[in-house]
Amino acid sequence: MYMAPTTRRIRYIRTSLTWRGLISIAGTFLIMLLIIAQAFTSFEFFATCKKAAGKIPEVVVSALYQEKHLNILISVAPLLGWSNFAKDFPGDSSIRTFWSSLGGAIPVNLLNPSSVLMSQVPVPALQKQPETITVSRSGTSLPGNVDPLCQASVLPGDNMVIIYNSHSGETYSMTDRVERLDGRQGGVVTVAAALQEALESKYGIKTARSDRVHDLEYDTSYQKSEQTAREMLAASPRARVVFDIHRDSAKTREQSVVQVNGQDAAPLLFIIGSGGRKPLAGWRQNHAFATKLSAKTNELYPGLSLGVRVQNDHYNQFLHPHAVVVEVGTSNNSIEEAVRSAVLFADVVARVITK
Repeated sequence: MYMAPTTRRIRYIRTSLTWRGLISIAGTFLIMLLIIAQAFTSFEFFATCKKAAGKIPEVVVSALYQEKHLNILISVAPLLGWSNFAKDFPGDSSIRTFWSSLGGAIPVNLLNPSSVLMSQVPVPALQKQPETITVSRSGTSLPGNVDPLCQASVLPGDNMVIIYNSHSGETYSMTDRVERLDGRQGGVVTVAAALQEALESKYGIKTARSDRVHDLEYDTSYQKSEQTAREMLAASPRARVVFDIHRDSAKTREQSVVQVNGQDAAPLLFIIGSGGRKPLAGWRQNHAFATKLSAKTNELYPGLSLGVRVQNDHYNQFLHPHAVVVEVGTSNNSIEEAVRSAVLFADVVARVITK
């Protein structure tokens, strides 16, 4: 009496299994079609995944050392952490004195990152260094095959004026469209050359000028230029004046132009470092000399000098009693305007130092 219902249930189960199987087969077939249709994009997807996986180490390093590339060097050469990458030392600070005295006991200059690096990675030290410094007396551009870092004018005999640029890359945006030419000689180097040319050609004043680029590492530029200034002073111990030529910044165009004899010129600003909390010995001599230059400038060319500014720094002015930073114009001048002012300034220098 139970046979008929059981038979119907078995047929129903068999029918249900058949439809489920068909649906499964159809689904599998559709998936295969999709895989075939997407074959090319799939290859691109896998390539993208592979490329992303390859960047994992780079991402990890970037996350750990982003903007801290010095940490990588210090991790393999720990002594670099003792050296001075961060900022300039004051000219006679206790820190500088300590490291300098320690340098006498060991064959490594701990104030010089290159010396420290070579002490721990000795192969670069085997490379022969140039023995002489190229002399450049003209204001012309450097030859294309000459490294600007090797340019320094150390002339024989006694030069009355010494000129260099601590921030060699500073330039004039009205001409170069930028305020700095990183790693290259900017407009201030052209201005320094114009000053040298005017002093020598108009007044016969012997002048030594350095073309060396000092600001490849901006924070240590004054340390690099100090070495240059010392070399030049050693060659000309009776020099009357030392000029470090710069240009000002953060000034408007209106603040950057002064009329002299009906022509646009770049104003001059004289900077003297007092040394901050620990005054530099003799900084007042530098200040008095800069004041004399400023007064004579405005006597000959009214309004060309903006005066003398005293700042809490040293600017290597401890090397000479007549060492002055001269800011010729601002970033909003043209090189032509700055050169014009340099030629006018040569008239001032000639009158002041030949009295």
